[in-house]
Amino acid sequence: MINLQDKTTEDLRIACYMTDRHARLRPTAFLDIAQNIAVQGADILKFGDDELAAYNSTWVLARQYVRFDRPVRNKEQVKVLTWHKGAQGLFFLRDYMMLGADGEPSIRSTSSWVVMNITERRLVRFDTVSDVVDTAPQSTDFAIEEQAAKVVLPRGAELTKIGEHRVHYSDVDYNQHANNVRYTSWALDSLPEDLVYEHPLKELTINFNREALPGETVELWHALDADGAHIIEGRADDHQVFIEKLIFE
Repeated sequence: MINLQDKTTEDLRIACYMTDRHARLRPTAFLDIAQNIAVQGADILKFGDDELAAYNSTWVLARQYVRFDRPVRNKEQVKVLTWHKGAQGLFFLRDYMMLGADGEPSIRSTSSWVVMNITERRLVRFDTVSDVVDTAPQSTDFAIEEQAAKVVLPRGAELTKIGEHRVHYSDVDYNQHANNVRYTSWALDSLPEDLVYEHPLKELTINFNREALPGETVELWHALDADGAHIIEGRADDHQVFIEKLIFE
């Protein structure tokens, strides 16, 4: 059994606005839920945005990897878990699970975070915030053992432009840039409808490499890798904003 005592937890009933045409939880709805409970978890551990504000800094998601083990349905009662996994390499790590009524995982995820100076828009070193953010793990459990990977374009792949998105009001969060979940929405919306409607997503890996700011236009480029995964790259002013790997059933 999964130990709930050393994690932040939330009981949740899946709402209709979170689901797709087949009454399944949309991948982006899970990302919204994960983002929200991550904020709660950091606040409980006293290293949330309120504490980082003293350093003129905030949390920024750098990478995330999600495995969708089984569909989550409309009105389903679930439990969401998150826990801080400490610091490793360049990142602070955080894991998530969504458990069904039977207590078994339906979705698992791991994420890698950095601290950003709000004014300079630059990364903050661990030692700058070490008296606030604990580098030791809250729990030694793993939702997924490996870290979220670096996504790269397949060697020799043919890139095709499949859309673009101008960053609007509904995209922007309190960090004054497009919210991280919006990138996956843009990626999914740019793919063929028969793919995204009829083939559930099995895995996603996304890297966030540059902010997308209000008024910017992000071009969306697509390639297939050797195992059939869809790679979506978002570019603005010839700079990579994000890159995402999507694997469908």
